Formats: sequence, structure tokens, C-alpha cells
Amino acid sequence: MNKHEQYGQSGGPSYAPPPLPATAAGHKAEQAPKLMNGFEEHYEAVAGTLTLGRVIEALLKAPARIVHEIVEGRSARATAMLLAVTVGCMLIYGWIMGTFSGGHQLWVVPAKTATGLVLSALICLPSLYIFSCLSGADQSFGHVAGLLAQTVALTGILLVGFAPVAWIFAQSTNTVAFMGFLHLLFWGVGSYFGLRLLWTALTFLNRRVLGILWLWNLIFIAVVLQMTTTLRPLVAKFEGFELQEKKGFVVHWTECMR
Repeated sequence: MNKHEQYGQSGGPSYAPPPLPATAAGHKAEQAPKLMNGFEEHYEAVAGTLTLGRVIEALLKAPARIVHEIVEGRSARATAMLLAVTVGCMLIYGWIMGTFSGGHQLWVVPAKTATGLVLSALICLPSLYIFSCLSGADQSFGHVAGLLAQTVALTGILLVGFAPVAWIFAQSTNTVAFMGFLHLLFWGVGSYFGLRLLWTALTFLNRRVLGILWLWNLIFIAVVLQMTTTLRPLVAKFEGFELQEKKGFVVHWTECMR
């Protein structure tokens, strides 16, 4: 056994999720094991030093390893790496968004997308912790913060995967509403997988389905959508550094579609 395999075993007692229920007591208990998606098998430390490459690979192939690091491993470093992945991915995808209009948008949009997603996560973090506690979760505030960082990091990685498709359309169409819809579609897909990972991780760690989290998911989505409206324009031409007039997301997009 090397030093990485021993990690978390020599520094005192470590956290271990409770055993899976032997029998399914009700519909929610039956759902819990189905949401694990290989977590039990891969719940172990990431071998070697935590680097951006290893964090990204683990997120895509064995996210349970990142959950292990957050909950009972190198929590602070893992969370910092996840935030770095998020910011880096959003800067890349934001630059692709900016190519639609060019000019100042090539650097303004990346700054807005990276800042907006991180701020949205910070705004929603307290409510996520409270909702998880009310659902019976045992994780600390720091652990919940790490799990949320994992969520937005995976969303960012998926957006980078969609970036070449977004670039092709950015160079071949002049319709702002269509490009805005396309970016929202890509963000929606990325958010689905990110939020599903959060739900799966909390279900695995607590061996129960935290049903109230669906309400938090709606809150998080609403906050991000409103953030895109507050920081507009993200697709159209640059209109200065001042924030635009106060306007709700639904109102803004209704006007854009006319």
C-alpha cells in the first residue's frame, strides 16, 4: 500500500457512509441505491497529487473520488481545484460567446460568465446547506460547499465540450435570439448533469433521497437565469460597463423573442 492509498487512514478516524439499506422500505428507499451510479465502487482517494487534469478526469469518469476528497480527504485543495476548473471553463466558453459580437465582448463576456456562475453558487450555498440539513444530511457547511463546487465545475466542463458547436453557429448566424436560446440550451444540459451529480453525491453520503433538494434546484436555476439578465448583454454588442436597467428574466426574454 503506497502513501496515496494510505491517505485518510493514518490521520485519525475518517468518515464512511452508512451501509446501504438491506431492504427497501418505501419508494424513496428503493430509489436511493439506484442513484449511486458506481459511487460505492469508486469511493476512494484520487491517486497522487490533486492536479487540474486529475480532477477533471475524475469528475468525468469517477466523480465519487472527488466526493471522497471533499468529505474525508484533501477537502480544501479539492474545492480550490474545482473552483479553478469552473473559472477556467467559463472563461473559455465566455470567449466563444463573445466571438458572436467581437470587440470588447471577447473579454467582457468571459469575465461576466465566470463571475456570474461563481456568484450564483455563493448566493445559493447557504440555502443549499439549510435544505440539506432539513432533509437529514450530516455534511458540514464546508463539505456542502465542496459538493456545490463540484456541481458547477462539471457544468463548466460540459459547456466547454459544447463550445465548438457554439462557435460554428456564432460564425454562421446573426440572430441574437437564436444564439441566446442555443447558449441557454447548452447551459441547461450542463446544469442537469451537474445538479444530478450533487443529488447523487448527497444521496450516497446519507443513504437517503433528500427530496427537498428539488426545490433548491429550482432556486439555483432561477438565480443563474436572473444573473444572465443582470449581466446582459452576453450575446449582443457591447453596451458599456454599467449594469442595464432592472428587469426580470422572463420579461427580458419575452422582449428578445418579439
